[in-house]
Amino acid sequence: MGKSTLVNTLLGDAAQLTAEIRAGDEEGRHTTTSRSLHSLSGGGSLLDTPGMRELQLVYCEQGIETAFSDVTKFAQHCKFADCQHMSELDCAVKHAIESGDLDARRLNSFRKLQREQIINSATQAEKRRRSQKFGKMVRNAMAHKADRR
Repeated sequence: MGKSTLVNTLLGDAAQLTAEIRAGDEEGRHTTTSRSLHSLSGGGSLLDTPGMRELQLVYCEQGIETAFSDVTKFAQHCKFADCQHMSELDCAVKHAIESGDLDARRLNSFRKLQREQIINSATQAEKRRRSQKFGKMVRNAMAHKADRR
């Protein structure tokens, strides 16, 4: 996840041990073995902990819109209010990408954060329902595979 690298960047020195990413899968390696507390020059403290594999964002719709104001600005001019900016006619976002006014990577990052927000903001009941539905699909696929033998 790069937490120690982030700590070093925020502190402005190599306070935490880090390792290079693996060439085969471009994943990082766990190097932090204990918790450490760091004082920030501008005030506040920063805690580095081992073993955290992910950080989820919750209730960040407003933050996504703010961080991607360029995308949302173009999206306001799409023909359809529910435009997915994929292949719809008169999509202002796709036109901005084609004209070079918007980088396609920005749209991809915007979409990725939107998908994460949908998943992370789901209620426990919704997550359970999705998990049960997936489990049922797997069981049906396995039964179908067994029947074909």
